[in-house]
Amino acid sequence: MPDLLAAQTIEQVKERIKQSVNAIGFDFFLIGMEGTAASGEARYRVQTNYPRSCVERYNRQGWLSLDPVVGHCRQSPVPLIWHRAHFPGRASQLYEESVAHGIATGVATALRGAAHNRAMMITVANGAGFDERLGSWLTETMPTIQLMASYAYEAICRIEDAAISTEIGLTRRESECLHWAAAGKTSWEISRILSCAEATVNFHFRNVIHKLGVSNRRQAVARALSLGLIRP
Repeated sequence: MPDLLAAQTIEQVKERIKQSVNAIGFDFFLIGMEGTAASGEARYRVQTNYPRSCVERYNRQGWLSLDPVVGHCRQSPVPLIWHRAHFPGRASQLYEESVAHGIATGVATALRGAAHNRAMMITVANGAGFDERLGSWLTETMPTIQLMASYAYEAICRIEDAAISTEIGLTRRESECLHWAAAGKTSWEISRILSCAEATVNFHFRNVIHKLGVSNRRQAVARALSLGLIRP
């Protein structure tokens, strides 16, 4: 699993997670992660090896709002062993459709990183019917799934941050100005730190504000932090 941290693309992340879950004894994985587009629009992205037909059916039926596994992960970081008993009422139809695709039992967990503050959930599954023996085995896998979630989170954030940074195209000096502004420094203080004129610092901030599509320096800092362009 540490190989996840060396992944250079999201596809590499997915392939290494697939290898890891297969080695543990699962067939499928799904990662749902909040993110922020360069425009500032919140979005929720999914990476999975679930069968395409299963994913398409899930989206068409609008199961997201009724999915008890997603509901749990939105409310609690405590890992969940899920199976048929967790899908009451109308959600039982979702479960039966999943079983038809070989997705019957699994473990799900959620986390939110301190630096990026993005919520992420990961669930792993196979087609085995739940019983006491399987429940014991799933409990034993929980620490491994949580560790894998942490590795996957860091890998995905790093890859996406690099892509966003390239897309926005901040210069080194612009990034430095943002960094010190986030630390509460004024233009004059930043000019002393960077050994340049205060007017030069203000010039950099005008460019930053334009590139990030915001109205002022405070918004620029907030946007840069949310995109991971600078660290708190």
